[in-house]
Parts: sequence; structure tokens; C-alpha cells
Amino acid sequence: MSSSGQPVDRNRQVAPAAYMLWIDGEGGWLVLLKDRVTIGGPSPAPEAGGADLSLLAELSRVHATIARTEENYLVEPHGGMTVCGRPVTGPTHLNDGYELQLGERVRLNFRLPTALSATAVLEFASDHRPSRSVDGVVLMHETLLVGPGTGNHINCPGWKSQVVLFLRDGRLWCRSRAALRVGKDSAGGAVPLEADSLVSGEDFCFRLETVDLTADSG
Repeated sequence: MSSSGQPVDRNRQVAPAAYMLWIDGEGGWLVLLKDRVTIGGPSPAPEAGGADLSLLAELSRVHATIARTEENYLVEPHGGMTVCGRPVTGPTHLNDGYELQLGERVRLNFRLPTALSATAVLEFASDHRPSRSVDGVVLMHETLLVGPGTGNHINCPGWKSQVVLFLRDGRLWCRSRAALRVGKDSAGGAVPLEADSLVSGEDFCFRLETVDLTADSG
């Protein structure tokens, strides 16, 4: 029994806090599943006071926090910051298309590509990146849409079909109208994914890699 008196599902898994999603021909995206994501400069691991998203830039160790509450996002500045060109000193609501500037030079675009999902995307508007190769950052909430068209969180123009990644019972799953293969096995309907799963279809291929946020990120 849990502390609340409810039965505990011992088969339920807890999804890792972060993945890298490597998409053939497109690049790599850091997928963060936390409701609160910190952003800062080069630093030790989050458990040692560093940021979840550590950029190679002149920023405070933890310069800002983006928090999701239900379907809304707030940014909390801990260092100098502007939102859409206006200085902010307290929690500020974020909408699709807002530009965040951290410090004097770091610029990020905040995107909410579709009303069908509360998942958000951070795009790099300046040249500052994490130490690992990353083309963008996904703040995932329940679903992540990948496919052709700007209504997807990750736009893959060369794909014919959309793939939906989603959370169920503490695990990451995927589904698509297109035929899928997970590893060497054909799959239909919703398919659970493991770390390092390789998923392919007629015109796409991607791989998941678990990211350890407790490792040194500097």
C-alpha cells in the first residue's frame, strides 16, 4: 500500500527524466519529462546544484526555470532576463512564439506548435548550445508529435506519416498509422519503447537514448 492507503502497482515503471531522440536525416532533440526545467551555464549535475539544460554560455549556474502547471507555462528568472524584449523580474506567462533572452546574448524561442498537446519546444535562436549535440529541446507533457508539418513538435518534412510518442503507465510508447518496426520486429497499434529502441518505417527511422541528468553536465 502507498502512504495514501492506495494499492501500489509494482509493475508500473517510472520513465527516465530525459531522453535523446535521434532522427535520421533531421538531427537530435533532448526530450525532458520534468514539470520544472532549469536552464543555466556550464555546471555540475542538477543534483549538485546545476541546471537541467546546461548551455555553453556566460550564464548563472541556474539562470531561469520553466515550470508547467497543467497546460500553462511560466518562466521564473533567477538572473538577468527579457521576454519578448521586456525585462522580467518575476514569474512570467509564456505563449507560443515568445523569445527568451538570458543574460546578454543567449536567445531561445518558446514554441507550442499545436493546441492538441501541452508539450512545448525550445528552439535555439542564438549559437549557444549544450555540450552534447542538440538541435532543440522538447518539454514533453503526455504526447510528442513527430512528422511532416509545423503542427508537429518536431517537423520532419520528408516523412509521409506522423508518429506519436506518449506516456502510459510510466513508460514511453509510440503509435502511427504507418507500419512500424521496433528493432527487427514488425509492430501494430501502440508499442512500448525501451531505452535505445530503434523505430523505423517506410520513410523514417529514429532512436531513443536515455540521458542521465545526474551526470556531470559541464
